[in-house]
Amino acid sequence: MHRPILGRITRAATLRQLQVFEALARLNSFTRVAEEMHLTQPTISMQVKKLAEAVGLPLTEQVGKEVYLTDAGHELAAACRQVLTTFEHLEERVNNLKGLEGGRVRIAVVSTAQYFLPQVMQSFLTQHPNISILLEVVNKEHLLERLANNQDDIYILGQPSESIPVTSEKLALNPLVFVAKRDFNLPDGRLLTIDDLNGVPFLMREPGSGIRAQIEQVFHEMGYQPNIRMVLGSNEAVRMGVMSGLGISVVSMHTVRDELRRKELRILPISGFPIERHWYLAWPKGKTLSLSAARFVETLRFQALALDAEIKPLLAKVRKQRDQAAQ
Repeated sequence: MHRPILGRITRAATLRQLQVFEALARLNSFTRVAEEMHLTQPTISMQVKKLAEAVGLPLTEQVGKEVYLTDAGHELAAACRQVLTTFEHLEERVNNLKGLEGGRVRIAVVSTAQYFLPQVMQSFLTQHPNISILLEVVNKEHLLERLANNQDDIYILGQPSESIPVTSEKLALNPLVFVAKRDFNLPDGRLLTIDDLNGVPFLMREPGSGIRAQIEQVFHEMGYQPNIRMVLGSNEAVRMGVMSGLGISVVSMHTVRDELRRKELRILPISGFPIERHWYLAWPKGKTLSLSAARFVETLRFQALALDAEIKPLLAKVRKQRDQAAQ
């Protein structure tokens, strides 16, 4: 049997250098890489320089304090992630053969999912205390970037993009509702149409947010132009703005369950709402999940069933109130 001929990069690169460069691609800062890996900045710079020499092309360029990858750098970063992920999976399989458990699960979720994911994580870590979880909460635009670059094990988002090949499944209900402060000045006791909201201050999420894209599509279909008073960068900011009486908004029902129970907010009976949406579980098509990630997915699916069982009665109540208002 002939031994494979190793190329220059394979012969010269070390696993440690690949770890350094993967961190640099993720953090875009030599200083932050040095802090994360507990190495000196000159050591980090030297490792990247040696990799660049092995590749034969510049891997980075620096503008001010920011570090940017060249085309060759992006190619190498993708290869680094694949190699390091393969070694992580190998370590898990070896530990499994030894009767040990360990590993790491990387998860990226849209911001609305952060309201239920802690329960899932607590349940999972109770059963698997030796597995660590790395969680990234981002808007949909940034999540799709991470998904395209295969930076995480699994992703939770709204409707997956058709431009990125993924394996996906519906995970749980995520209904969108119109909400206002309990005493906000709006007609009460009847079904409202979208025209009743003309001129009413509206609080909108930032561009790139999944919920913004969803409601803009629905508003376009309804021919409604909201009177946008503020554009806010998080669900929490929108929730606090509505609580303060700054305006109305469309939010995931999950983000305001406590305020609805305390009757601090009310769901507006708007024709066409609630909008039934779902969270989706996804990962890159063809990706093999690690043992730890596969175990987490099992817990996630089970907890999603419980979440649906909790939200469905609230959703039915909202529909009943809407239908009564329409009579």
